[in-house]
Amino acid sequence: MSTLMSPSKEGSSSDHEGLAVGKTRITPIKRSGRRKLFVITGIAGVVVVVLALALGLGLGLGLKKSSSLSYVTTNSSFLLDPSFVVTSTPTTRYYEFVISEAVGSPDGVQRTMLVVNNQFPGPLIEVNSGDELVVNVYNQLPNGTTIHWHGQLQNGTNYMDGTNGITQCPIPPGMNFTYRFTINPNQYGTFWYHAHASTQYTDGIYGPLVIHSPSEPIYGQYDREALIIISDWYDVMSSGLLTQYLSSAGIDGSNYGGVNPGAEPPPDSGLINGKMNGSSFDLEPNLRYRLRLINMGSLTEFMFSVDSHVLSVVEADGTSLVPVDVHRVPIHVAQRYSVILTTNQTAGSYNIRAEMQATCYKLSNPNLNTMVLATMTYGASPTTPNTQDWSDAFPSLCLDLNSTMIVPQIAMNPPNSTETVQIFMSFQQTTQSGGTQTLAFMNSTSWIADTTNPTILQMSKLGIQTTFDSNQLVVVNDNITVLDLILNNYDDASHPFHLHGHVFWILGEGDGDYLPGVSQLNTTNPPRRDTLTLPGYGWIAIRFITDNPGLWAFHCHIGWHMAAGLLMQFASLPSQIQQFQIPSYLSDQCTEQSGGLVVN
Repeated sequence: MSTLMSPSKEGSSSDHEGLAVGKTRITPIKRSGRRKLFVITGIAGVVVVVLALALGLGLGLGLKKSSSLSYVTTNSSFLLDPSFVVTSTPTTRYYEFVISEAVGSPDGVQRTMLVVNNQFPGPLIEVNSGDELVVNVYNQLPNGTTIHWHGQLQNGTNYMDGTNGITQCPIPPGMNFTYRFTINPNQYGTFWYHAHASTQYTDGIYGPLVIHSPSEPIYGQYDREALIIISDWYDVMSSGLLTQYLSSAGIDGSNYGGVNPGAEPPPDSGLINGKMNGSSFDLEPNLRYRLRLINMGSLTEFMFSVDSHVLSVVEADGTSLVPVDVHRVPIHVAQRYSVILTTNQTAGSYNIRAEMQATCYKLSNPNLNTMVLATMTYGASPTTPNTQDWSDAFPSLCLDLNSTMIVPQIAMNPPNSTETVQIFMSFQQTTQSGGTQTLAFMNSTSWIADTTNPTILQMSKLGIQTTFDSNQLVVVNDNITVLDLILNNYDDASHPFHLHGHVFWILGEGDGDYLPGVSQLNTTNPPRRDTLTLPGYGWIAIRFITDNPGLWAFHCHIGWHMAAGLLMQFASLPSQIQQFQIPSYLSDQCTEQSGGLVVN
Protein backbone atom coordinates (compact mmCIF):
# COMPACT_ATOMS: atom_id res chain seq x y z
CA MET A 1 0.00 0.00 0.00
CA SER A 2 1.32 3.43 -0.87
CA THR A 3 1.43 5.98 1.90
CA LEU A 4 -0.56 9.07 1.08
CA MET A 5 -0.24 12.63 2.15
CA SER A 6 -3.11 14.35 3.92
CA PRO A 7 -6.21 14.54 1.72
CA SER A 8 -7.75 17.87 0.97
CA LYS A 9 -10.77 18.69 -1.15
CA GLU A 10 -9.13 21.95 -2.11
CA GLY A 11 -5.54 20.96 -2.64
CA SER A 12 -5.00 17.61 -4.27
CA SER A 13 -7.76 16.59 -6.62
CA SER A 14 -7.29 14.79 -9.92
CA ASP A 15 -8.77 13.42 -13.09
CA HIS A 16 -6.52 12.50 -15.97
CA GLU A 17 -6.51 13.12 -19.74
CA GLY A 18 -3.91 12.62 -22.54
CA LEU A 19 -1.29 13.54 -25.07
CA ALA A 20 -1.91 13.30 -28.78
CA VAL A 21 0.69 12.66 -31.45
CA GLY A 22 1.30 15.69 -33.58
CA LYS A 23 -0.29 18.05 -31.10
CA THR A 24 1.76 21.09 -30.26
CA ARG A 25 0.34 21.85 -26.86
CA ILE A 26 -1.95 20.66 -24.12
CA THR A 27 -3.65 23.23 -21.94
CA PRO A 28 -4.95 22.74 -18.40
CA ILE A 29 -8.58 23.80 -18.15
CA LYS A 30 -11.26 24.35 -15.55
CA ARG A 31 -13.94 21.73 -15.13
CA SER A 32 -17.51 21.87 -13.97
CA GLY A 33 -18.51 19.58 -11.16
CA ARG A 34 -21.97 18.30 -10.30
CA ARG A 35 -23.68 21.57 -9.46
CA LYS A 36 -20.85 24.05 -9.07
CA LEU A 37 -17.79 25.09 -10.98
CA PHE A 38 -14.76 24.02 -8.98
CA VAL A 39 -11.77 26.04 -10.09
CA ILE A 40 -8.32 24.47 -9.87
CA THR A 41 -6.28 27.42 -8.73
CA GLY A 42 -2.71 28.16 -9.57
CA ILE A 43 -2.88 26.69 -13.10
CA ALA A 44 -2.55 29.15 -15.92
CA GLY A 45 -1.09 29.52 -19.33
CA VAL A 46 0.13 26.95 -21.75
CA VAL A 47 1.85 23.83 -20.52
CA VAL A 48 4.89 22.91 -22.56
CA VAL A 49 4.81 19.32 -23.71
CA VAL A 50 8.03 17.46 -23.06
CA LEU A 51 8.39 15.75 -26.42
CA ALA A 52 11.51 13.92 -25.42
CA LEU A 53 9.58 12.14 -22.69
CA ALA A 54 6.82 11.27 -25.12
CA LEU A 55 9.26 9.87 -27.62
CA GLY A 56 11.11 7.96 -24.93
CA LEU A 57 7.86 6.32 -23.87
CA GLY A 58 7.10 5.30 -27.43
CA LEU A 59 3.85 7.23 -27.68
CA GLY A 60 4.05 7.03 -31.44
CA LEU A 61 3.74 3.24 -31.49
CA GLY A 62 1.35 1.86 -34.05
CA LEU A 63 1.09 4.86 -36.36
CA LYS A 64 2.72 3.04 -39.28
CA LYS A 65 1.04 0.11 -40.91
CA SER A 66 2.75 -3.20 -40.28
CA SER A 67 2.59 -5.79 -43.04
CA SER A 68 2.33 -8.52 -40.39
CA LEU A 69 -0.98 -7.17 -39.04
CA SER A 70 -4.39 -7.40 -40.69
CA TYR A 71 -6.55 -4.33 -41.21
CA VAL A 72 -9.50 -4.08 -38.87
CA THR A 73 -13.12 -4.40 -40.02
CA THR A 74 -15.36 -1.64 -38.65
CA ASN A 75 -18.84 -2.47 -37.34
CA SER A 76 -20.30 0.94 -38.17
CA SER A 77 -23.96 -0.06 -38.44
CA PHE A 78 -25.36 -2.24 -35.66
CA LEU A 79 -28.95 -2.85 -36.77
CA LEU A 80 -30.25 -5.83 -34.83
CA ASP A 81 -31.75 -8.68 -36.83
CA PRO A 82 -35.54 -8.60 -36.30
CA SER A 83 -35.66 -12.36 -36.95
CA PHE A 84 -33.87 -13.12 -33.67
CA VAL A 85 -36.27 -15.29 -31.69
CA VAL A 86 -37.09 -13.80 -28.31
CA THR A 87 -38.18 -16.66 -26.06
CA SER A 88 -38.22 -17.79 -22.46
CA THR A 89 -36.91 -21.23 -23.50
CA PRO A 90 -33.18 -21.23 -22.72
CA THR A 91 -30.47 -22.54 -24.98
CA THR A 92 -26.66 -22.55 -25.12
CA ARG A 93 -24.99 -19.93 -27.29
CA TYR A 94 -21.36 -20.40 -28.24
CA TYR A 95 -18.89 -17.78 -29.44
CA GLU A 96 -15.20 -17.84 -30.22
CA PHE A 97 -13.13 -14.71 -29.64
CA VAL A 98 -9.63 -14.18 -30.94
CA ILE A 99 -7.94 -11.24 -29.24
CA SER A 100 -5.17 -9.83 -31.41
CA GLU A 101 -3.43 -6.76 -32.69
CA ALA A 102 -4.62 -5.19 -35.94
CA VAL A 103 -4.15 -1.97 -37.84
CA GLY A 104 -6.99 0.53 -38.07
CA SER A 105 -7.81 4.20 -38.41
CA PRO A 106 -11.14 4.91 -36.70
CA ASP A 107 -10.53 8.66 -36.83
CA GLY A 108 -8.31 8.75 -39.91
CA VAL A 109 -5.01 8.25 -38.06
CA GLN A 110 -3.59 4.79 -38.66
CA ARG A 111 -2.41 2.92 -35.58
CA THR A 112 -2.09 -0.48 -33.98
CA MET A 113 -5.27 -1.55 -32.20
CA LEU A 114 -6.29 -4.41 -29.92
CA VAL A 115 -9.42 -6.07 -31.27
CA VAL A 116 -11.79 -9.04 -31.06
CA ASN A 117 -12.05 -11.21 -34.20
CA ASN A 118 -10.39 -8.41 -36.18
CA GLN A 119 -13.53 -6.29 -35.66
CA PHE A 120 -14.03 -2.90 -34.05
CA PRO A 121 -16.17 -2.58 -32.07
CA GLY A 122 -16.20 -6.28 -31.29
CA PRO A 123 -18.92 -8.66 -32.47
CA LEU A 124 -22.43 -8.50 -31.04
CA ILE A 125 -23.39 -11.13 -28.48
CA GLU A 126 -27.16 -11.60 -28.50
CA VAL A 127 -28.90 -13.90 -26.02
CA ASN A 128 -32.15 -14.46 -24.16
CA SER A 129 -32.56 -14.37 -20.41
CA GLY A 130 -31.72 -17.77 -18.96
CA ASP A 131 -29.44 -18.80 -21.84
CA GLU A 132 -26.08 -20.38 -21.14
CA LEU A 133 -23.33 -18.27 -22.71
CA VAL A 134 -20.04 -19.93 -23.67
CA VAL A 135 -17.23 -17.74 -25.04
CA ASN A 136 -13.88 -19.34 -25.80
CA VAL A 137 -11.29 -16.56 -25.77
CA TYR A 138 -7.97 -17.12 -27.56
CA ASN A 139 -5.26 -14.65 -26.64
CA GLN A 140 -2.99 -13.82 -29.56
CA LEU A 141 -1.62 -10.69 -27.92
CA PRO A 142 2.00 -10.56 -26.72
CA ASN A 143 0.60 -9.84 -23.23
CA GLY A 144 -2.03 -11.29 -20.91
CA THR A 145 -5.67 -10.21 -21.04
CA THR A 146 -9.12 -10.92 -19.54
CA ILE A 147 -12.68 -10.26 -20.71
CA HIS A 148 -15.27 -8.85 -18.29
CA TRP A 149 -19.00 -9.19 -18.92
CA HIS A 150 -20.17 -5.79 -17.74
CA GLY A 151 -23.39 -5.87 -15.74
CA GLN A 152 -23.73 -9.68 -15.60
CA LEU A 153 -24.69 -10.87 -12.13
CA GLN A 154 -22.66 -14.11 -12.33
CA ASN A 155 -24.53 -15.64 -9.41
CA GLY A 156 -22.58 -18.78 -8.51
CA THR A 157 -19.99 -18.15 -11.24
CA ASN A 158 -17.98 -15.25 -9.83
CA TYR A 159 -14.85 -16.88 -11.28
CA MET A 160 -16.24 -16.08 -14.77
CA ASP A 161 -16.45 -12.33 -14.08
CA GLY A 162 -13.19 -11.74 -15.98
CA THR A 163 -11.53 -9.27 -13.61
CA ASN A 164 -7.73 -9.34 -13.60
CA GLY A 165 -6.24 -9.87 -10.15
CA ILE A 166 -9.63 -10.49 -8.55
CA THR A 167 -11.48 -13.34 -10.27
CA GLN A 168 -8.68 -14.63 -12.50
CA CYS A 169 -5.12 -14.17 -13.68
CA PRO A 170 -4.60 -12.79 -17.17
CA ILE A 171 -4.95 -15.28 -20.00
CA PRO A 172 -1.31 -15.85 -21.01
CA PRO A 173 -0.23 -15.16 -24.58
CA GLY A 174 -0.95 -18.12 -26.85
CA MET A 175 -3.50 -19.66 -24.49
CA ASN A 176 -7.29 -19.68 -24.27
CA PHE A 177 -9.86 -19.31 -21.50
CA THR A 178 -13.47 -20.52 -21.77
CA TYR A 179 -16.01 -18.28 -20.06
CA ARG A 180 -19.16 -20.25 -19.31
CA PHE A 181 -22.08 -18.85 -17.32
CA THR A 182 -25.86 -18.63 -17.30
CA ILE A 183 -27.60 -15.33 -17.99
CA ASN A 184 -29.75 -14.55 -14.97
CA PRO A 185 -33.38 -15.42 -15.86
CA ASN A 186 -34.52 -12.08 -14.44
CA GLN A 187 -31.92 -10.02 -16.28
CA TYR A 188 -32.51 -8.26 -19.59
CA GLY A 189 -31.44 -5.10 -21.36
CA THR A 190 -28.29 -3.52 -22.77
CA PHE A 191 -24.84 -4.62 -21.62
CA TRP A 192 -21.32 -4.95 -23.00
CA TYR A 193 -18.01 -6.75 -22.63
CA HIS A 194 -14.47 -5.41 -22.49
CA ALA A 195 -10.92 -6.22 -21.52
CA HIS A 196 -10.34 -5.83 -17.78
CA ALA A 197 -6.55 -5.81 -17.68
CA SER A 198 -4.68 -2.53 -17.37
CA THR A 199 -6.02 -0.03 -19.95
CA GLN A 200 -6.36 -2.55 -22.80
CA TYR A 201 -9.97 -1.84 -23.63
CA THR A 202 -8.98 1.76 -24.45
CA ASP A 203 -7.23 0.29 -27.50
CA GLY A 204 -10.33 -1.46 -28.85
CA ILE A 205 -11.19 -4.64 -26.93
CA TYR A 206 -14.91 -4.06 -26.40
CA GLY A 207 -18.29 -4.94 -27.87
CA PRO A 208 -22.04 -5.10 -27.17
CA LEU A 209 -24.02 -7.73 -25.26
CA VAL A 210 -27.82 -7.64 -25.62
CA ILE A 211 -30.16 -9.71 -23.46
CA HIS A 212 -33.72 -10.14 -24.74
CA SER A 213 -36.69 -11.35 -22.74
CA PRO A 214 -40.43 -11.51 -23.31
CA SER A 215 -40.68 -10.51 -19.64
CA GLU A 216 -38.90 -7.18 -20.14
CA PRO A 217 -41.50 -4.50 -19.34
CA ILE A 218 -40.67 -2.51 -22.48
CA TYR A 219 -40.70 -5.56 -24.78
CA GLY A 220 -43.15 -5.03 -27.61
CA GLN A 221 -43.11 -1.23 -27.32
CA TYR A 222 -40.82 -0.83 -30.36
CA ASP A 223 -40.57 -2.23 -33.89
CA ARG A 224 -36.82 -2.37 -34.57
CA GLU A 225 -33.55 -2.10 -32.65
CA ALA A 226 -30.13 -0.56 -33.27
CA LEU A 227 -26.96 -0.28 -31.24
CA ILE A 228 -25.17 3.04 -30.93
CA ILE A 229 -21.74 2.62 -29.38
CA ILE A 230 -20.12 5.86 -28.29
CA SER A 231 -16.47 6.08 -27.31
CA ASP A 232 -13.49 8.37 -27.07
CA TRP A 233 -10.34 7.48 -28.99
CA TYR A 234 -6.59 8.00 -28.80
CA ASP A 235 -4.19 8.02 -31.73
CA VAL A 236 -1.52 6.15 -29.74
CA MET A 237 -1.40 3.00 -27.64
CA SER A 238 -2.75 3.44 -24.12
CA SER A 239 0.23 1.66 -22.57
CA GLY A 240 2.58 4.52 -23.40
CA LEU A 241 0.10 7.10 -22.18
CA LEU A 242 -0.43 5.13 -18.97
CA THR A 243 3.30 5.00 -18.25
CA GLN A 244 3.52 8.73 -18.70
CA TYR A 245 0.33 9.37 -16.74
CA LEU A 246 1.63 7.44 -13.72
CA SER A 247 5.06 9.07 -13.88
CA SER A 248 6.11 11.93 -11.64
CA ALA A 249 6.21 14.22 -14.67
CA GLY A 250 2.60 13.48 -15.56
CA ILE A 251 0.91 13.34 -18.92
CA ASP A 252 1.92 16.83 -20.04
CA GLY A 253 5.56 16.49 -19.03
CA SER A 254 5.45 18.78 -16.01
CA ASN A 255 4.63 18.53 -12.32
CA TYR A 256 1.90 20.76 -11.02
CA GLY A 257 3.16 20.61 -7.47
CA GLY A 258 -0.07 19.20 -6.12
CA VAL A 259 -2.41 21.73 -7.67
CA ASN A 260 -3.38 19.68 -10.72
CA PRO A 261 -1.91 16.22 -10.07
CA GLY A 262 -2.45 13.24 -12.31
CA ALA A 263 -4.12 15.08 -15.18
CA GLU A 264 -5.39 12.46 -17.61
CA PRO A 265 -4.71 12.42 -21.34
CA PRO A 266 -7.49 14.14 -23.29
CA PRO A 267 -8.62 12.00 -26.23
CA ASP A 268 -7.89 12.79 -29.86
CA SER A 269 -11.39 12.12 -31.12
CA GLY A 270 -14.79 10.63 -30.44
CA LEU A 271 -16.43 7.75 -32.27
CA ILE A 272 -19.91 6.47 -33.06
CA ASN A 273 -19.88 2.75 -33.85
CA GLY A 274 -16.15 2.80 -34.45
CA LYS A 275 -15.95 5.85 -36.74
CA MET A 276 -15.34 9.54 -36.16
CA ASN A 277 -17.27 10.24 -39.36
CA GLY A 278 -19.34 8.10 -41.66
CA SER A 279 -21.41 5.85 -39.42
CA SER A 280 -24.90 5.72 -40.89
CA PHE A 281 -28.25 4.20 -40.06
CA ASP A 282 -30.66 3.44 -42.89
CA LEU A 283 -34.04 3.15 -41.17
CA GLU A 284 -37.64 2.73 -42.29
CA PRO A 285 -40.23 5.48 -41.90
CA ASN A 286 -43.02 5.43 -39.33
CA LEU A 287 -41.46 2.84 -37.07
CA ARG A 288 -40.43 2.91 -33.42
CA TYR A 289 -36.71 2.21 -33.04
CA ARG A 290 -35.14 1.17 -29.79
CA LEU A 291 -31.69 2.76 -29.84
CA ARG A 292 -29.44 1.00 -27.35
CA LEU A 293 -26.78 3.53 -26.31
CA ILE A 294 -23.53 2.31 -24.74
CA ASN A 295 -20.60 4.50 -23.69
CA MET A 296 -17.55 2.28 -24.20
CA GLY A 297 -15.08 5.13 -23.74
CA SER A 298 -12.29 5.45 -21.21
CA LEU A 299 -12.76 9.03 -20.01
CA THR A 300 -15.49 11.01 -21.72
CA GLU A 301 -19.10 11.66 -20.84
CA PHE A 302 -21.18 12.28 -23.96
CA MET A 303 -24.43 14.13 -24.60
CA PHE A 304 -26.48 12.17 -27.14
CA SER A 305 -29.22 13.58 -29.36
CA VAL A 306 -30.83 13.25 -32.79
CA ASP A 307 -31.86 16.38 -34.65
CA SER A 308 -35.63 17.01 -34.71
CA HIS A 309 -36.43 13.75 -32.90
CA VAL A 310 -37.60 13.47 -29.31
CA LEU A 311 -36.07 10.55 -27.43
CA SER A 312 -38.12 8.53 -24.96
CA VAL A 313 -35.78 7.07 -22.33
CA VAL A 314 -36.98 3.57 -21.38
CA GLU A 315 -33.93 1.74 -19.94
CA ALA A 316 -30.90 2.52 -17.79
CA ASP A 317 -28.25 -0.19 -17.25
CA GLY A 318 -30.70 -3.06 -17.75
CA THR A 319 -33.54 -1.55 -15.69
CA SER A 320 -36.74 -0.72 -17.57
CA LEU A 321 -37.93 2.81 -16.83
CA VAL A 322 -41.18 4.72 -16.87
CA PRO A 323 -40.75 6.49 -20.25
CA VAL A 324 -39.58 10.08 -20.12
CA ASP A 325 -39.17 12.32 -23.16
CA VAL A 326 -35.96 14.31 -23.60
CA HIS A 327 -34.00 16.10 -26.30
CA ARG A 328 -30.60 14.93 -25.01
CA VAL A 329 -29.30 12.05 -22.94
CA PRO A 330 -26.09 12.40 -20.89
CA ILE A 331 -24.20 9.12 -20.77
CA HIS A 332 -21.04 8.60 -18.75
CA VAL A 333 -18.40 5.92 -19.24
CA ALA A 334 -19.80 2.34 -19.03
CA GLN A 335 -23.42 3.46 -18.72
CA ARG A 336 -26.20 2.32 -21.02
CA TYR A 337 -29.55 3.77 -21.98
CA SER A 338 -32.30 2.68 -24.34
CA VAL A 339 -34.34 5.37 -26.04
CA ILE A 340 -37.32 5.02 -28.35
CA LEU A 341 -37.12 7.16 -31.50
CA THR A 342 -40.02 7.31 -33.93
CA THR A 343 -39.20 7.90 -37.61
CA ASN A 344 -42.20 10.16 -38.21
CA GLN A 345 -40.60 13.40 -39.32
CA THR A 346 -39.97 14.60 -42.88
CA ALA A 347 -38.23 11.95 -44.98
CA GLY A 348 -34.51 12.60 -45.32
CA SER A 349 -31.20 12.47 -43.45
CA TYR A 350 -30.66 13.74 -39.91
CA ASN A 351 -27.61 14.28 -37.71
CA ILE A 352 -27.03 11.90 -34.84
CA ARG A 353 -24.92 13.81 -32.30
CA ALA A 354 -22.62 12.66 -29.53
CA GLU A 355 -21.15 15.78 -27.93
CA MET A 356 -18.02 15.13 -25.87
CA GLN A 357 -18.23 16.90 -22.50
CA ALA A 358 -14.77 18.44 -22.71
CA THR A 359 -15.46 20.63 -19.67
CA CYS A 360 -14.94 17.45 -17.63
CA TYR A 361 -11.30 17.17 -18.74
CA LYS A 362 -8.42 18.46 -16.67
CA LEU A 363 -6.29 19.06 -19.75
CA SER A 364 -7.63 20.31 -23.06
CA ASN A 365 -6.77 19.14 -26.54
CA PRO A 366 -7.08 22.19 -28.83
CA ASN A 367 -7.37 19.94 -31.89
CA LEU A 368 -10.26 17.89 -30.53
CA ASN A 369 -13.56 18.17 -32.38
CA THR A 370 -16.03 17.53 -29.58
CA MET A 371 -19.06 17.09 -31.85
CA VAL A 372 -19.16 13.52 -33.19
CA LEU A 373 -21.70 12.99 -35.95
CA ALA A 374 -23.42 10.06 -37.62
CA THR A 375 -26.28 10.03 -40.12
CA MET A 376 -29.80 8.66 -39.77
CA THR A 377 -31.87 8.38 -42.95
CA TYR A 378 -35.38 7.16 -43.67
CA GLY A 379 -37.81 7.51 -46.58
CA ALA A 380 -35.12 8.94 -48.87
CA SER A 381 -31.64 8.35 -50.24
CA PRO A 382 -28.85 9.23 -47.77
CA THR A 383 -27.39 12.71 -48.08
CA THR A 384 -25.20 14.91 -45.90
CA PRO A 385 -27.64 16.27 -43.29
CA ASN A 386 -28.20 19.99 -42.95
CA THR A 387 -30.41 19.59 -39.89
CA GLN A 388 -29.92 21.69 -36.77
CA ASP A 389 -29.24 20.78 -33.15
CA TRP A 390 -31.91 21.38 -30.54
CA SER A 391 -32.00 25.04 -29.55
CA ASP A 392 -32.61 24.61 -25.83
CA ALA A 393 -29.78 25.24 -23.37
CA PHE A 394 -26.94 22.75 -23.50
CA PRO A 395 -25.93 21.62 -19.98
CA SER A 396 -22.17 21.80 -19.35
CA LEU A 397 -22.07 19.85 -16.10
CA CYS A 398 -20.86 16.27 -15.86
CA LEU A 399 -23.87 14.47 -14.44
CA ASP A 400 -26.51 11.81 -15.00
CA LEU A 401 -30.11 12.33 -15.92
CA ASN A 402 -31.91 13.78 -12.93
CA SER A 403 -32.88 10.96 -10.57
CA THR A 404 -36.53 11.97 -10.85
CA MET A 405 -36.33 10.92 -14.52
CA ILE A 406 -34.94 7.45 -13.73
CA VAL A 407 -38.03 5.72 -12.34
CA PRO A 408 -38.01 1.90 -12.60
CA GLN A 409 -41.16 0.48 -14.19
CA ILE A 410 -41.10 -2.41 -11.72
CA ALA A 411 -41.27 -0.54 -8.44
CA MET A 412 -38.97 -1.89 -5.74
CA ASN A 413 -38.25 -0.27 -2.41
CA PRO A 414 -34.95 -1.29 -0.84
CA PRO A 415 -35.01 -3.20 2.46
CA ASN A 416 -33.74 -1.45 5.57
CA SER A 417 -29.99 -1.13 5.85
CA THR A 418 -28.10 -3.36 8.27
CA GLU A 419 -24.57 -2.10 7.60
CA THR A 420 -22.90 1.11 6.44
CA VAL A 421 -19.50 1.42 4.76
CA GLN A 422 -18.10 4.89 4.15
CA ILE A 423 -15.41 5.43 1.52
CA PHE A 424 -13.41 8.55 0.76
CA MET A 425 -11.91 8.58 -2.74
CA SER A 426 -9.07 10.91 -3.59
CA PHE A 427 -6.00 11.49 -5.71
CA GLN A 428 -2.94 12.05 -3.54
CA GLN A 429 0.77 12.53 -3.89
CA THR A 430 2.64 9.69 -2.22
CA THR A 431 5.36 10.22 0.35
CA GLN A 432 7.47 7.48 -1.24
CA SER A 433 7.83 9.64 -4.35
CA GLY A 434 8.72 12.72 -2.35
CA GLY A 435 5.29 14.12 -3.01
CA THR A 436 5.62 14.02 -6.81
CA GLN A 437 3.81 10.88 -7.97
CA THR A 438 0.03 10.88 -7.78
CA LEU A 439 -2.03 7.74 -7.19
CA ALA A 440 -5.73 7.14 -6.62
CA PHE A 441 -7.00 6.03 -3.21
CA MET A 442 -10.09 4.47 -1.71
CA ASN A 443 -9.66 5.53 1.90
CA SER A 444 -5.92 4.85 2.40
CA THR A 445 -5.55 2.06 -0.17
CA SER A 446 -4.37 2.38 -3.75
CA TRP A 447 -5.20 -0.84 -5.60
CA ILE A 448 -2.65 -2.88 -7.52
CA ALA A 449 -3.78 -6.02 -9.35
CA ASP A 450 -2.20 -9.24 -8.11
CA THR A 451 -1.82 -10.93 -11.50
CA THR A 452 -0.43 -14.17 -10.05
CA ASN A 453 -2.68 -14.68 -7.03
CA PRO A 454 -6.17 -13.20 -7.50
CA THR A 455 -8.22 -12.60 -4.39
CA ILE A 456 -10.79 -15.25 -5.33
CA LEU A 457 -8.07 -17.92 -5.16
CA GLN A 458 -6.77 -16.49 -1.90
CA MET A 459 -10.25 -16.76 -0.41
CA SER A 460 -10.98 -20.21 -1.83
CA LYS A 461 -7.67 -21.68 -0.69
CA LEU A 462 -7.24 -20.00 2.70
CA GLY A 463 -10.84 -19.97 3.87
CA ILE A 464 -12.61 -16.96 5.30
CA GLN A 465 -10.10 -14.16 5.69
CA THR A 466 -10.30 -10.47 6.43
CA THR A 467 -6.63 -9.60 5.96
CA PHE A 468 -5.23 -9.03 2.50
CA ASP A 469 -2.22 -7.43 0.90
CA SER A 470 -1.92 -3.74 1.70
CA ASN A 471 -2.83 -2.86 -1.91
CA GLN A 472 -6.24 -4.55 -1.54
CA LEU A 473 -9.17 -2.90 0.23
CA VAL A 474 -11.70 -5.71 0.75
CA VAL A 475 -14.97 -5.52 2.71
CA VAL A 476 -15.82 -9.04 3.89
CA ASN A 477 -19.32 -10.25 4.80
CA ASP A 478 -20.07 -13.91 5.45
CA ASN A 479 -23.69 -13.10 6.24
CA ILE A 480 -26.25 -11.58 3.93
CA THR A 481 -26.43 -7.91 4.79
CA VAL A 482 -28.18 -4.88 3.35
CA LEU A 483 -25.25 -2.58 2.86
CA ASP A 484 -25.25 1.18 2.47
CA LEU A 485 -22.15 2.35 0.65
CA ILE A 486 -21.43 6.05 1.12
CA LEU A 487 -18.89 7.34 -1.36
CA ASN A 488 -17.36 10.78 -0.74
CA ASN A 489 -15.46 12.44 -3.57
CA TYR A 490 -12.36 14.47 -2.68
CA ASP A 491 -11.80 15.25 -6.36
CA ASP A 492 -13.29 18.12 -8.33
CA ALA A 493 -14.50 15.92 -11.18
CA SER A 494 -17.36 13.46 -11.50
CA HIS A 495 -16.50 9.75 -11.64
CA PRO A 496 -18.45 6.83 -13.15
CA PHE A 497 -18.30 3.94 -10.64
CA HIS A 498 -19.33 0.38 -11.48
CA LEU A 499 -20.16 -2.40 -9.02
CA HIS A 500 -19.60 -5.89 -10.41
CA GLY A 501 -22.20 -8.59 -9.79
CA HIS A 502 -24.95 -6.35 -8.46
CA VAL A 503 -27.74 -3.95 -9.28
CA PHE A 504 -27.91 -1.26 -6.59
CA TRP A 505 -30.35 1.39 -5.48
CA ILE A 506 -29.17 5.02 -5.69
CA LEU A 507 -30.54 6.59 -2.51
CA GLY A 508 -29.20 10.10 -2.86
CA GLU A 509 -26.35 12.40 -3.80
CA GLY A 510 -25.23 15.91 -3.04
CA ASP A 511 -22.44 18.43 -2.65
CA GLY A 512 -19.76 18.25 0.03
CA ASP A 513 -19.52 15.39 2.51
CA TYR A 514 -22.32 13.01 3.37
CA LEU A 515 -23.77 13.85 6.79
CA PRO A 516 -25.56 10.98 8.56
CA GLY A 517 -29.06 11.98 9.55
CA VAL A 518 -28.81 15.22 7.60
CA SER A 519 -28.17 14.26 4.00
CA GLN A 520 -31.44 13.32 2.35
CA LEU A 521 -32.03 9.77 1.13
CA ASN A 522 -34.90 8.40 -0.96
CA THR A 523 -36.09 4.85 -0.32
CA THR A 524 -39.27 4.97 -2.43
CA ASN A 525 -38.55 3.16 -5.70
CA PRO A 526 -35.19 4.89 -6.16
CA PRO A 527 -33.16 4.46 -9.36
CA ARG A 528 -31.58 1.03 -9.86
CA ARG A 529 -28.53 0.49 -12.03
CA ASP A 530 -24.97 -0.88 -12.01
CA THR A 531 -22.98 2.23 -12.95
CA LEU A 532 -23.37 5.56 -11.15
CA THR A 533 -21.93 9.03 -11.52
CA LEU A 534 -20.28 10.38 -8.37
CA PRO A 535 -20.50 14.20 -8.41
CA GLY A 536 -17.36 16.30 -8.13
CA TYR A 537 -16.58 17.30 -4.52
CA GLY A 538 -19.76 15.53 -3.59
CA TRP A 539 -21.21 12.28 -2.26
CA ILE A 540 -23.49 9.49 -3.39
CA ALA A 541 -25.24 6.79 -1.35
CA ILE A 542 -26.15 3.39 -2.77
CA ARG A 543 -27.68 0.28 -1.20
CA PHE A 544 -27.24 -3.34 -2.24
CA ILE A 545 -27.67 -6.81 -0.77
CA THR A 546 -24.57 -8.95 -0.22
CA ASP A 547 -26.31 -12.16 -1.31
CA ASN A 548 -24.16 -12.92 -4.36
CA PRO A 549 -21.13 -14.99 -3.29
CA GLY A 550 -17.80 -13.89 -4.68
CA LEU A 551 -15.16 -11.17 -4.90
CA TRP A 552 -16.72 -8.15 -6.56
CA ALA A 553 -14.85 -5.11 -7.81
CA PHE A 554 -16.17 -1.60 -7.22
CA HIS A 555 -14.16 0.88 -9.24
CA CYS A 556 -14.06 4.05 -11.25
CA HIS A 557 -14.60 3.16 -14.91
CA ILE A 558 -12.31 5.88 -16.20
CA GLY A 559 -9.50 3.58 -17.32
CA TRP A 560 -6.69 5.86 -16.18
CA HIS A 561 -8.17 6.12 -12.69
CA MET A 562 -8.60 2.38 -12.15
CA ALA A 563 -5.02 1.84 -13.30
CA ALA A 564 -3.95 4.46 -10.75
CA GLY A 565 -5.62 2.48 -7.95
CA LEU A 566 -9.26 3.59 -7.77
CA LEU A 567 -10.73 0.16 -6.97
CA MET A 568 -11.94 -1.76 -3.93
CA GLN A 569 -13.63 -5.13 -3.46
CA PHE A 570 -16.56 -6.69 -1.67
CA ALA A 571 -16.09 -10.30 -0.56
CA SER A 572 -19.58 -11.69 -0.13
CA LEU A 573 -20.35 -15.01 1.57
CA PRO A 574 -16.81 -16.45 1.59
CA SER A 575 -18.09 -19.69 3.08
CA GLN A 576 -19.95 -20.22 -0.19
CA ILE A 577 -16.86 -19.24 -2.19
CA GLN A 578 -15.30 -22.37 -0.68
CA GLN A 579 -17.94 -24.39 -2.52
CA PHE A 580 -17.13 -22.94 -5.95
CA GLN A 581 -16.11 -25.46 -8.59
CA ILE A 582 -13.40 -23.23 -10.03
CA PRO A 583 -12.07 -24.68 -13.32
CA SER A 584 -8.56 -26.04 -12.97
CA TYR A 585 -7.41 -24.08 -16.00
CA LEU A 586 -8.00 -20.84 -14.08
CA SER A 587 -5.45 -21.67 -11.40
CA ASP A 588 -3.20 -23.37 -13.98
CA GLN A 589 -2.96 -20.13 -15.91
CA CYS A 590 -1.92 -18.30 -12.76
CA THR A 591 1.16 -20.54 -12.58
CA GLU A 592 2.04 -19.40 -16.12
CA GLN A 593 2.27 -15.77 -15.09
CA SER A 594 5.43 -13.73 -14.96
CA GLY A 595 5.80 -10.08 -14.13
CA GLY A 596 4.31 -7.52 -16.46
CA LEU A 597 2.17 -9.78 -18.61
CA VAL A 598 -0.69 -7.30 -18.78
CA VAL A 599 1.47 -4.39 -19.86
CA ASN A 600 1.02 -3.76 -23.58
